[in-house]
Amino acid sequence: MIELTQHTFPLPYLPAELDGIRVIQISDLHRSRYTSDERLKRAIRIANDACPDLILLTGDYVTDDPADIDPCGHILSELRSPMGIYAVLGNHDVTADSSGVERMLHRLDITVLTNRNIKLTQGLWIAGLEDDRHGQPDISRALHGAPDIAPLILLTHNPKNAELASHRECLALSGHTHGGQIRLPFITAREVRRIGAGSYRAGWYTIGKVKLYVNRGLGQVGLPLRFLCRPEISLFTLTCP
Repeated sequence: MIELTQHTFPLPYLPAELDGIRVIQISDLHRSRYTSDERLKRAIRIANDACPDLILLTGDYVTDDPADIDPCGHILSELRSPMGIYAVLGNHDVTADSSGVERMLHRLDITVLTNRNIKLTQGLWIAGLEDDRHGQPDISRALHGAPDIAPLILLTHNPKNAELASHRECLALSGHTHGGQIRLPFITAREVRRIGAGSYRAGWYTIGKVKLYVNRGLGQVGLPLRFLCRPEISLFTLTCP
């Protein structure tokens, strides 16, 4: 059963007119034989029913088969958000077909942020980092032009890359770990380190000036199951500090 986790977060420098903005994060769909379309469609319904102002996607839309890209796009096409949808790619997207995944997202008017940022008309900045498993996250490029006192959300598939922004006050959203997917003592922590995520398994972390949230994701890889680790969609209500 998918869990909608709800969080209230005071985002530094958020303008008063955006106080109370609702942001949905969706991560790690992994459309494949291990993750049913029904689960993903249910996730989209949950996201839309939360009436978000903004939707942010943090990668791994497919696992390894390029044939899953268009069906995943069909599922994502039902998302609705008045302030738009913004995304980064994950490591599995790159190994499957990064160009194909990007084309699919562009067809849906989903903006992909690869080491770059965008300022929304309402004054909120969204930045995205390239994933480090098959690329080079560049925080200087990702933040170029964004004022130091701007309200900022940073998207990074791998939570460990949030360390690159430790000097900057912002909310960072990530996925990648699936929350461990199968939670067992010692083994889960080892597996999270093995995939390059350090000690960032799930939930909230503080990294310097960054507040990081690691989403447990929707899908699974390796085994078609989860244990003590429900799939998740995150809802953030942003407030003025």
